Amino acid sequence: MGGAAALGIGDITLLTGVLIAGALVVTYTLRLGAPPWPTTPRAARVLLSTLPDSMDGDILELGCGWGGLALALAARYPHRRVLGVELSPVPWSVARMRVLAGRVGNLEVRRTDLHRVDLSHAGLIVCYLQGSAMARLAERAVREAPPGCWLVSNTFALPGLTPVARHPVGDVFGTTILVYRIHGGDGDPADLA
Repeated sequence: MGGAAALGIGDITLLTGVLIAGALVVTYTLRLGAPPWPTTPRAARVLLSTLPDSMDGDILELGCGWGGLALALAARYPHRRVLGVELSPVPWSVARMRVLAGRVGNLEVRRTDLHRVDLSHAGLIVCYLQGSAMARLAERAVREAPPGCWLVSNTFALPGLTPVARHPVGDVFGTTILVYRIHGGDGDPADLA
């Protein structure tokens, strides 16, 4: 026997789970306007190399997707609180399981809208967002993030803000890591220290 008749109940359950997960990813991609595209390992290395050795405040990864970069940030800054935020349920579940499996004590992955996250205690905000999400984040960061807060974006610019540094990744996608800094709460970038 071949085809569907050869499938056991476990196979059907697994296939159903995969189909539901795929449908959820597609639904949230359409709803949020962006897929849960992970930061490539090469882009993550460049991004991590651009960050200061130390900072005050929490580290936020807004739109943490599958959790890979959030885990790297938690390892890089073991004495800082790291918060990964993801609204799409499938990537959030995977990221949450990765944190639990790795027993990462300084990393929390929260399922919530990134536009509702408190920025007032952030020392570093990392994002890989696009379009209107970047415009909303830029406006909020200027109003809510503390002076000196670093903002680091993979590929997409924060409208109205001028990066203090650009770091090309050198990949086939033309990825650039953009570094910003909030100065005095007025949105003007500070000089790199």
